[in-house]
Amino acid sequence: MNLKEFNFPAHNAVFHISKGLIFNRTIAFRVRALYPDKNDKNVYIQNKERLKKRLFEKIMVMFNNRLRATKVKNPESPHDFTEDYKKRMLISNEKIDIFKLQMFQLSSGMEDEFNVAHIGGDYAIYPLTFVCEKCGDLRTISPKSIDLFDPNSCMSQGCTGRYEQLSLMLFCPICGNVRPLQYYYKGESITLIRRSKDSISTWKVKAKSKGSMDLFRLKCDHKDPFDMGPYKSRTPISKADPCSQKPLTVTEGSIYIPVAQTSIDIPSSPDIDLEELEYILSGISLGKYDFLENLGLSVDISTIQDLYANYNNLTTKKIAIMMDPLLKGKTEKDQEKEWKKKCFIDKIEEVITEIKSVYPETIIETLRWKKKCFIDKIEEVITEIKSVYPEAIIETLREINDYSALIGKLGASSIKSTAYLNYISTLNEPLIKTEKKLEFAEIQRKYHIQDIIHIPRVTLVNSCYGIFNGINKFYDEGFIPHFDPLWVNKTDATKGFYAYCFPYETEGIIVTLNKEKILEWLVNTETIPAKNSTPKEFFNSLEPESNEYAKIEVLLHSFSHLLMRSSSVYTGLDLQSYGENIFPASAAIFLFSTSSINIGGLQFVFEHEISNWFENMLFDVKECTLDPNCIKEKGTCFSCMYIPEFVCCKFNQHLDRDVFLGKTDRNKRGFWW
Repeated sequence: MNLKEFNFPAHNAVFHISKGLIFNRTIAFRVRALYPDKNDKNVYIQNKERLKKRLFEKIMVMFNNRLRATKVKNPESPHDFTEDYKKRMLISNEKIDIFKLQMFQLSSGMEDEFNVAHIGGDYAIYPLTFVCEKCGDLRTISPKSIDLFDPNSCMSQGCTGRYEQLSLMLFCPICGNVRPLQYYYKGESITLIRRSKDSISTWKVKAKSKGSMDLFRLKCDHKDPFDMGPYKSRTPISKADPCSQKPLTVTEGSIYIPVAQTSIDIPSSPDIDLEELEYILSGISLGKYDFLENLGLSVDISTIQDLYANYNNLTTKKIAIMMDPLLKGKTEKDQEKEWKKKCFIDKIEEVITEIKSVYPETIIETLRWKKKCFIDKIEEVITEIKSVYPEAIIETLREINDYSALIGKLGASSIKSTAYLNYISTLNEPLIKTEKKLEFAEIQRKYHIQDIIHIPRVTLVNSCYGIFNGINKFYDEGFIPHFDPLWVNKTDATKGFYAYCFPYETEGIIVTLNKEKILEWLVNTETIPAKNSTPKEFFNSLEPESNEYAKIEVLLHSFSHLLMRSSSVYTGLDLQSYGENIFPASAAIFLFSTSSINIGGLQFVFEHEISNWFENMLFDVKECTLDPNCIKEKGTCFSCMYIPEFVCCKFNQHLDRDVFLGKTDRNKRGFWW
């Protein structure tokens, strides 16, 4: 067979060609490897360490949850892995050292450049099982022989048929193993009998000396997928009994499902400890650094970075202590007293343990230096935030920080943004101003919108950090899918794992919902009891695993799909050129363009078609051509809510029109009606 080159748009490569994924052309292929970027054509990621830590923690949680799933604790996911396998495979914090971010090697459009690699990876035909359309001759071709294989000529004597790829694989729901449909019997030719090609329950296999047999009679005995030795000698990885395997059709996203996310690239802060960064950023978002404003300094990560950089400069530190008249010539005790009085500060935090290893001879001076550089103030804020935001909801903090960065509150070089009312204020024509203000007020009232913001330029990073093997029953409560990291070496987990990343610059629109209205809706739907907390307190303490977080996520995600589906007529972008990000803790959605050419379509909608955009969206909410079945079952289908899976940040999951309508028991009250 002649294997030709294939090109993929870089912005959705993480969804199609991350290592291990299947893609379909005339037949199915699987990505074997992606090459490290040697062309250096990617947009620079400013804060790789933050992105790496965030993705690593997601991988660690998802993979370890899979390993720990048992029949007793998780009836929907009775994986029951052996203790030996769990001990060997468990991902601990230390394994972040063998986790790497890898950029895609961009090649298209560089044909005339010297020393540029034009290939970004390699792939192979997969699965290598073929069946004759005429006689049913079943063949498994070895990778070494595939180039010599002629699919147009059946190997059975006297048959004039041709082969087609058997697009069927077997999946074990217990251990997560996926394998091609292959049959061997004493070296004899195998025949696949398909009485009805479209009904696999009627399929049988037979050999020359063996009558027809059930195609799916063989059970999975949960052998170790990392063991490449003889099959019979491989160790089982699950304590569960052998079980039947489920047939899955070989299509993109049906067997190996990419797990991806889009992140905001916040500028790095090299002098700030990564462990404290999220708390520092949150302090900015929550207005905790007013002492900086009182000093006439800008309240942003750039200022705090400068303070830390100043603190870490030993030369500046020594000169300051020597030249300060209030400290020079006094005892250490008096120095400390005068220093506190001069700086008007509260009691310092206990930092002796942290700094002893660096400055054992000058502990008191270090404490004073921290106060002079305002490091103590920053640490007080960190401690306060930590007491409110435990490690369990650090992802909520990150989400809030991402959103704050998007609207220009964070970053050494802030992202520019324009709120809708601010845009209206720039207009010169009074009548148009008045008309747009009235339209926006009606949108806010009717759809419970807080604000609409245009982002003309922002750097985003698409990352694929793992794969779901087989079926992901996300709709079943308690189900834990078979998540696998993107292993460097499939035969040796100790070699580490990757996340594949594509950074790019784009424009987007943020739509924020009214938090007070969401809180009322959660109470009305009996998702939460009536609370005395303010909307700000409630959203800032949202736990990602809670029911209320999930409910808000469905609301925002469904709203995002409705807006995308109705926007193409105004933006000139097709659905494949969009992306989305959901911020439940900020009650916001971010819609952005993934097109390589920014035509300003979202800016046009923002400035000229906001009212029509929202009105057009209502058609998909109120009615679906598949109602009443659609609204009664899940409230979502291809006719009313689905978009291309690689566009959707949740792969068309966590959607429901009924959150707006309140017609079913899933939602006792609609958000809009």
